[in-house]
Amino acid sequence: MGARVSIGDFAVMTGLSRKALRHYHDIGILEPAEVDSDTGYRFYDTGQVDHAHIIRRFRSLGMSIPDIKALLSADDAATRTEIITTHLEQMEVQLQQTRDSVGALRELLSPVRTPALIAVRHEPALAVWSVGATIETSEIDDWFAVTLSTLRDAVATAAGAPVAVVPGGLYDRALFLESQGEATMFVPAPPSATPPAGVRAEVFPAAEYAVLRHSGGHDGIDRSYGALGTFANEHLISRQGPIREHYLGGSLADPTAFTTTEICWPILGTSTPPG
Repeated sequence: MGARVSIGDFAVMTGLSRKALRHYHDIGILEPAEVDSDTGYRFYDTGQVDHAHIIRRFRSLGMSIPDIKALLSADDAATRTEIITTHLEQMEVQLQQTRDSVGALRELLSPVRTPALIAVRHEPALAVWSVGATIETSEIDDWFAVTLSTLRDAVATAAGAPVAVVPGGLYDRALFLESQGEATMFVPAPPSATPPAGVRAEVFPAAEYAVLRHSGGHDGIDRSYGALGTFANEHLISRQGPIREHYLGGSLADPTAFTTTEICWPILGTSTPPG
């Protein structure tokens, strides 16, 4: 048992404001040693200083109140270590996200630049197996994973074994404009096979595209779209219609770890890009 101190002295000793101390009292993680029944004044014990420092330090590091409560109530070192380790891992993830955001913001300081390698390409008619849906843009990641798995399973069943495929997607412009629209994922149709229920067989007609390869994951793909669209509208004749993507670099072991997204912007006619 230490000495009784006023809330003012305790605030100076701990770096916690009167408002914070009252809040922590109300939620039960730092209760005063004594509350005067007549005046309502709060008094703390000097033995609570370390406790208060722990709360302030972990709050400054972003730990949630429930986690701090669990940390302070834990009786064994293993539980405390687990709580702190989990929080550290969350901070590392947030730190990487912050670094990625800083990099993206720095990139935005420069105008969109047209990459050197934009190809004008004729895509021949293609027989595919496909799955389509009307989706919200917020749902696209989940839809992508489920639909890709459906198509891969369908092709594997037809071939009698897992087969490496290069999937692609068609995305209606309404998805970009209205945040809801038609999306279709496809794979080249296996020869002499009938698709299972839920998968349709169709033939994409031949079409002309301006094509750009975006390396890496989805991060920064908006810049690639901006560069490709700028090129298509400044040097070619942009055509309305869905945007086509091809996903390259996946493997049987990790089919969703694509290294490159090939973005295909529909155009009218075929011409040689300006040098």
